[in-house]
Amino acid sequence: MNENSEKKMGAFLILIGLLEFYIFTNIAEFVQPVYSVSHNSISHLGIATDPYIFNGAIIVLGICEIVGGYFFRKYSMAFFIFMFLAGIGSAGVGIFNENYGYIHFVFAVFAFLLGAAASYIILYRERKPITVIWAILGTISIIALILFGIGILGKDTFFYFGLGEGGMERMILIPDVMWALGYTSSVMYSD
Repeated sequence: MNENSEKKMGAFLILIGLLEFYIFTNIAEFVQPVYSVSHNSISHLGIATDPYIFNGAIIVLGICEIVGGYFFRKYSMAFFIFMFLAGIGSAGVGIFNENYGYIHFVFAVFAFLLGAAASYIILYRERKPITVIWAILGTISIIALILFGIGILGKDTFFYFGLGEGGMERMILIPDVMWALGYTSSVMYSD
């Protein structure tokens, strides 16, 4: 396979991982009788009534990021490494659920931080106007991650700006997923 074909295969796998994660995370939220999007963390779905839905979805996402990232190695070794480590983080979140405390937190930081930072590699490599938007979304994720971390470690919800723990965590996740969906979709339909 040439570099372009490999990129398309990698983009396809990452796109599938993102889509299934989004769908099954929403299903996991819908079937939880007392789950609060604002007050409960996303990972709380991994210890709730039906934890296999969320845990399975995020493990599959991690596998898709690892394997999909591999297909980007000719395009950018840095992007491959970031996706590989983000995939390890995602899978680790599902394997070591919220009950594992610090271990779970470390895997979540890997998933969030490296996934968001990968947008900068795309900006550097491609330098198109849309890549600036993807990097801005990655930056929003990183800033939200820092504020979330300050709130968690300092036991201070001031930095959540009234969104609650779950709402602030979604400010990390949603821009990260948005840039990745945009990028992988653009790769799929490029010449």
